[in-house]
Amino acid sequence: MAQIDIGEAATAGVNLVFRKPLVVLTWGLVVVAYVVLLLVLFGGGMIAMIGPLLAAGAKPAPAQIIGMIGGFIGFYFLFLIGMLVLGAMVSAAAIRAELEPDNVGFAYLRLGRQELWLIAVNFVQGLLLGVIQIVLSIPLTILSVAMTVGIAGGGTEHDGGALAVMVLVRFLGQLVVIGVTFWVWIRLSLGPVLSYRDREFRLFESWAMTKGHALQMFLAMLLVVLIGIALYVVVSIIGAAGVFGFIAATPALRNPQALFQGPPGVWLSALGPIIVFVALLMVVVFGVINALTWTTVARMYKQLNPDADIASNFA
Repeated sequence: MAQIDIGEAATAGVNLVFRKPLVVLTWGLVVVAYVVLLLVLFGGGMIAMIGPLLAAGAKPAPAQIIGMIGGFIGFYFLFLIGMLVLGAMVSAAAIRAELEPDNVGFAYLRLGRQELWLIAVNFVQGLLLGVIQIVLSIPLTILSVAMTVGIAGGGTEHDGGALAVMVLVRFLGQLVVIGVTFWVWIRLSLGPVLSYRDREFRLFESWAMTKGHALQMFLAMLLVVLIGIALYVVVSIIGAAGVFGFIAATPALRNPQALFQGPPGVWLSALGPIIVFVALLMVVVFGVINALTWTTVARMYKQLNPDADIASNFA
């Protein structure tokens, strides 16, 4: 019976990062470039409306409020649509890099039938996981409200202990919600690979395929999460050091109150180097996390299907 090799699966993405760093960075660049484009399209108008209000200390007119809300809704809508499409493209690219390493093209990126099925699968999977989180959070919320009411009506003698218990219960409850959601994701995680392979919607077939392997898959993905956390820590340290360095080297940034009272062009000119620096760090983070996650998932699919003729499936 095929088994999951936890160490091999968890390090598949790491090996890809070191073998093809430019490919991985291209995945991150595609995502970050789209977000930056949206910020340029919508952020400039928002700043142009907010800047004068902050400088004059005036209250915004209803038309300005509607304009800002409309700009935010437009930004958020395009952000969701773009992330759905680009998320499918970069996850498919990581799957392709694992299953078809010679089919490189432009950083393994495509937008075809397989990616369209991944869009559908990712949307349904995200919707399902969101519903599960909401359902699991309902009893936790009810319990928290009941405990809050109990504390409020019980006087002050034991409020400190009761509050500590409530916080602990809330924390443990959130861990349960996260754990169950992660477990369901594990059970459905091969759905995108199956859908990509067969060019049709195959999300729920993953449930049967992962039966009996959930623990090994959980441990493999847990290692991926720990590697990702280590990456975030390193990037956060570098990012904080870089931002503080830019602030120290830029006199205008040392007096933010005076800076934001000026025109938007002055803001962007002063903050430009920081924005570019943070964007470059996000390129690394998004690219590497995508590689770690989906290369590991694709490797686990291969381990559970060692005799599968992948080349014919992707022909």
